[in-house]
Amino acid sequence: MRIAAGILMIIVGIALLVYFVPLLIQDGVGSYGLTYVHLVMAISALFFIPGGAFCLRRKYWKVCFASSLLLLVVLALLTVILWVISSMFPPYHPTWWVVLIPVGILPIIFVCLRKREWSESQA
Repeated sequence: MRIAAGILMIIVGIALLVYFVPLLIQDGVGSYGLTYVHLVMAISALFFIPGGAFCLRRKYWKVCFASSLLLLVVLALLTVILWVISSMFPPYHPTWWVVLIPVGILPIIFVCLRKREWSESQA
């Protein structure tokens, strides 16, 4: 399960970087209020990739737990933002954002359930 958590965190981190970095380059920082959201998403995505790598290597449980918790918070925030945007602009109805919350919940569950794997590797 920790391998699945690590893979999910790495995939989501890379996907967020691929999505939000071009938006930052295109808009620039500080031009609109939404670009700060892009900046926060891109910076937080930088924490998911090492957290996923540490999960795969079974090192630093606290870092893995913190990055999976941040993943849940960031994806929940992204879901709320997309929900608000879709309600403000009726023709904009993204259907893919419904899967963001389960993708955020699964790594934290997997990391918490397999905490003893990190304890065994430290001993």
